[in-house]
Amino acid sequence: MNQARYNGLRKAGVFLGIICLIFFCWSQNTGAETYKKGNIVVEHKELPVKRNGRAVGFNHPYNLEGDVIATVLSNIYFEEKGLFKKKEALRVFQNDEVNVLIPLIIQAFSVATPKQVVTVLSYSERVLFNDQQNYFIVFVADHRLNVVFSRVHMFQTYSDTTRYPKTKENPAEINHSRFWKLVPSSGMEFEPDHQNWLIADLESEIYKRPSVQRAGMNNAPDDDVRPGRAEGIPAKEVTSKRRISSSTARKASDESGIKHKLIILRELVDDGIIGEEDYDYKKAKLLREGMTDMSLKDQLRELKDLEFEGLITEEEYNEKKKELLEQF
Repeated sequence: MNQARYNGLRKAGVFLGIICLIFFCWSQNTGAETYKKGNIVVEHKELPVKRNGRAVGFNHPYNLEGDVIATVLSNIYFEEKGLFKKKEALRVFQNDEVNVLIPLIIQAFSVATPKQVVTVLSYSERVLFNDQQNYFIVFVADHRLNVVFSRVHMFQTYSDTTRYPKTKENPAEINHSRFWKLVPSSGMEFEPDHQNWLIADLESEIYKRPSVQRAGMNNAPDDDVRPGRAEGIPAKEVTSKRRISSSTARKASDESGIKHKLIILRELVDDGIIGEEDYDYKKAKLLREGMTDMSLKDQLRELKDLEFEGLITEEEYNEKKKELLEQF
């Protein structure tokens, strides 16, 4: 074989190798998309999910209907653990959160490969902390929708907000949390020996005829699917309890000014739950955003009260006062 022919074959081999490598990379990343809106991120990931020691096969891609995913998400509840836990079950997702998640999850499922789960990182506006976080994976196996959490209403510190979430976290590798446990609603059940893994039977009448409304949903979902109904509690009794709870929450929200929030934050610092850096970060955010709907007079009074109570320093008071007067 002469040198020219050898060089030609060599170049052809290199070119073919490059083409194969490009095709391999493309095939490995087919459908591996990221869908974002604000702080909410939905992605595809190849994560190992096992049941009874065997890998779970996914029915992906899957055509999920909007009303189905809305009904599932709106009826996922959790109970807090610990000394200061709330007695009632709480919704994991708020209405605005559900409305953002629905189209992102539907799109992700429509192009997911049989090896990919859909991962979801979500946030929602809350009374005290608007940077609490949920992290979970969703997948369809045996035509049942699986929702597996590793974080529920997790408070984010300052350092957490400045970095991307953990990429290697796999909710399917844990079975409980020290701080919370999920509560199944009708049409849902736990994965055996798990408090963080719910399974919704898509063949259930609840999901064939969903009752949750996409727009303007009430804080409490339909009586027939919420926790308590499955335990034999009359629907009217459950409705009454939810209304009382919602009324109490609205009242607390109305009375929760900056001073109230800073007092709670200060208590968290004193108890060692958050650090001074976290307190300063949240305090600056409240001073920057929490008084925009108040008059100049009320803002100055609020600042003076905060300084008198020791919740902000004299320097912070003077700096914010100067800023307000310059804007007047």
